[in-house]
Amino acid sequence: MNWLQLGITVITLGCILGVVVMALNLQYGHGGMVNLGLVAYFAAGAYAYAIATQPPPSGVDQYVLGLDWPPWAGFLLAGAAALLFGLITGPPSLRLRGEYLAITTFAFAEVFRSLLINERRIGNGTLGLAGIERPYQEAITFTEYDYVFAAAAALFAIVTFIVLHRIVASPYGRLMEAIRDDDVAVVTSGKSVRRVRLSVFLLAAVFIGWAGAFYVSYTTFATPSLFTAAFTFSIFVALVFGGAGSFWRAMGGILVIILFEELVRSISFTTLRAAQIATGLQVSAFGLLLILFLRWQPFIRWNPLRRFHKPRYERIRDSR
Repeated sequence: MNWLQLGITVITLGCILGVVVMALNLQYGHGGMVNLGLVAYFAAGAYAYAIATQPPPSGVDQYVLGLDWPPWAGFLLAGAAALLFGLITGPPSLRLRGEYLAITTFAFAEVFRSLLINERRIGNGTLGLAGIERPYQEAITFTEYDYVFAAAAALFAIVTFIVLHRIVASPYGRLMEAIRDDDVAVVTSGKSVRRVRLSVFLLAAVFIGWAGAFYVSYTTFATPSLFTAAFTFSIFVALVFGGAGSFWRAMGGILVIILFEELVRSISFTTLRAAQIATGLQVSAFGLLLILFLRWQPFIRWNPLRRFHKPRYERIRDSR
C-alpha cells in the first residue's frame, strides 16, 4: 500500500467534497433548509466545466457543444451554471418547509439527472464526457501534479471555510439563524425571510458548482452515474459525523468517510467472490461506523476555533 498516494487522495477528495459539506452546513446547519438535491448543483458545475473545456465534438461524440475554453473560464462557467440552476429551482422549492422542501429538491435533482441521461446532445448521455482537461497539467511535471492539485484543493477548501465562517459570524449570519429558529418573529420585525433564504440557497449552490468543477477536473470524466442520490446521502452522513452547525467538524466528517473508503478500496482481493463479499461488508461496516459515531459524538467533538464561535460579549467577559 502506497501510504503517500493514499494521503494525497484523501486530502484531494476530502477538500473537494468538504466544500460541498460546508455549503450544505450553511444551508441546513445555519439556514434550516433541507436540500436533498445538492447533487444536481454539483453535476451542473461538473458538466459546465466539462463542456467549457472540451474540444468540439468529433467522431462518435453526440454532444453538440465543446467550447475548448481555458480551465479558469470553465470554473467561472461552473459557478454560473449552478447559480442559474439555483435560480430556477430555488424560488419554487423555498416556498415549502421541512420534508416538503427536501422532497421537492430531491425531485429537481432526479429530473436534472434524467435530462443528462436522455438528452445526449448535452454530454453523450450515459456514456458521459471523458478525457476532461486537468488544469494546467502541461505546465507541471507528471510526478508533481498530484501534489499541486492537492494543494489547490486544500486552498479551495480553506478559502471556502473562511468565507462561509465570516458570513455566519456576521449580522447577516445571525439573521439567517434567527430565520432558522423562528421565521415568524423575523417577519414581524420587518425582514424579508424569502430573500434571505434564497440568497443563502444560491450562495451555497455556487460553491457546490465550483466543487463539481474541481471534482471532474480531478477524475477527468463526467457521467450521470457519478451524480446519484447516493452522493447526497454521503454528504449528509458526513455532516452528521461532524455535526451540523460547525464548518470545522463538517470537514472532519467528510475526511473520515473518504479515509475509510480509500482504505477499503486499497485492499486487494484474489477472487471476484471475495471482492463482492468485501463490498457488502464495506456497507455494513460503514453503517456500524455511523451508529458508533452517533452514539459517542457528544464526547468526541473538538473544535480549535471554539473561542471564536462565542458571541463578542462572551469573549470580552472571558478575557477579563
